[in-house]
This record gives sequence, C-alpha cells and structure tokens, in this order.
Amino acid sequence: MSEAKTPGTDVAGALTEKQVVAAALAILDADGVDALTIDAVAKHLGVDADAVHACTGSLTDLERAVIEYVLSFVALGPLTDDGVDWTAAVIQFALSLRGRLFEHPAVTALIMSGPMDSPSADGPVARDITESLFVCLARGGLPTPVRAHGVYAVFVYVLGSIALDIAETDGKPPMPMESDRIVARRKALQDLDPTRWPRTAEHLEEIAAWTSVDQFVWGLRVLLIGMTAA
Repeated sequence: MSEAKTPGTDVAGALTEKQVVAAALAILDADGVDALTIDAVAKHLGVDADAVHACTGSLTDLERAVIEYVLSFVALGPLTDDGVDWTAAVIQFALSLRGRLFEHPAVTALIMSGPMDSPSADGPVARDITESLFVCLARGGLPTPVRAHGVYAVFVYVLGSIALDIAETDGKPPMPMESDRIVARRKALQDLDPTRWPRTAEHLEEIAAWTSVDQFVWGLRVLLIGMTAA
C-alpha cells in the first residue's frame, strides 16, 4: 500500500480509502506529520479535497485509518499461541511493531498524539492488539489487576522507546542503520566532562547503544519479569 503511486481513482472512477491512505502515508514519509492535510492528500491524488473528505471523513479519521493500516502488519500470532512463552511472545510483538514503525517513522507521532488506552484511538486493529496482549498476559498467569497495569506499561515502554529512537534521526525513512546511530551517539558524547559526570562517563559505550535492539529487548524483558513479582 505505501508503495502505491497511482492516480487517485479506480477503474470505476471512484476514489477508494486504500488510495487515500496510500497518499497520506507517502506524505507522512516524505514530509512528516505537519505536512499531512486533506488538501495535501487531494493534491497528491489529483482530486478535489471534497472527494477525499467523502472517502475518509475528517483529517482525524484519515490519521486513524493510516495508523490502522500500519498496525495491521504487526505480528500478533505469538501473543495468543500457547506454544510460545508469554514473555517471548510480547518481545516478538514489540519487535514487529518497532520494525513496522521504523518503516514509517512519522506514524509514531500520530500514535503518540492519541489516547494511551490503545496504540491508536479506538480502531479495530488497535483493539485487536490490546486484546491479544491481555490474552498473552493471562497465559503468563498474571493476576487480573496486573494484566491491566501490564498492558498499559508495555504500550508506554514500547512506544516511548520507539519514539525516542526515531527522535535521534530526521524522522524520515529509511531509518539509519543501528550501527550508524550508535556511532553518531558515541560521537555526540565525546565532549562529556568526566570530572563533572564520572558515573556517566564510565558508561559511555552502553549509553551510545541505548537505541539498539539489544537495549530495547533488555528493557522490555526486565519490565515483563517485574510484572510477575507485582
């Protein structure tokens, strides 16, 4: 879908939601959240703004449709698979979400601007994610109150980590390689005064790798293990 560059009408001459979402995603990838407007989508498709409104509704509705589309590619199977350890399942889900949002970094800002009861307002795909996480935490034997707190904690950690990682880039795909991001962070830390911040200076290599997948998984695993002691 994100690769679609075709004109904004199908063979029947009617604009489709699929085409509108593709155009919106292309604008987000190229120019970021502030560039996404109904008029910009209409111009991209070569149609009137009224046609876009008629197809997808308001800008908020369009943003939700874009988020739902991107989230629809996130792997949820492990979360409800009894054959997959529950902590491993959450990590697999989180890595899938991270990978998908790294493909479309601006979508992270759309998600973070909405309510945190789910990754995206109240769309069915987002609700499927929430439900699957509840199933997974139940498989892990966590008490009911812990599951509720735990699902929220997973959202906060995963989306927050992804947002911080993206913030250290220009926010446009393709994202820099992890090794390049670590090199850039290491270089930015070179002028740190070890006499003023000795403990920080002691861990510069680890700090340089804070945006790595290893750090992402480490933090999530610690969070999940902590839930079992809550």
